[in-house]
Amino acid sequence: MTDSKETGTDANPLENVKLSNDDNIALKDLLHQRLLECGWRSNIEKMIRQTIQERGVANLTHDELAAEIVPHARALVPEFIRKEMIMRVRNALETSLPPGQK
Repeated sequence: MTDSKETGTDANPLENVKLSNDDNIALKDLLHQRLLECGWRSNIEKMIRQTIQERGVANLTHDELAAEIVPHARALVPEFIRKEMIMRVRNALETSLPPGQK
């Protein structure tokens, strides 16, 4: 991997910053709460139940179910939640930067 000075590009200062465990838990909890509030979770549960009912529980593995549901579930996350989470993750990373790199 080349150094940003060699390529003439500015490196992203957040690229190698790790969130604290507390920040990580808080962000996961916030995402969970937002998805519950907007009804996303209940929609996904209905989708799972419908898929199991259509294909039969004996004809469906956990991996097959996940492969079918996960892409739809990700696409159904509301844009306002995506934007809020991106902003909050970025803020948490910026506050985790060592002094002098901000």
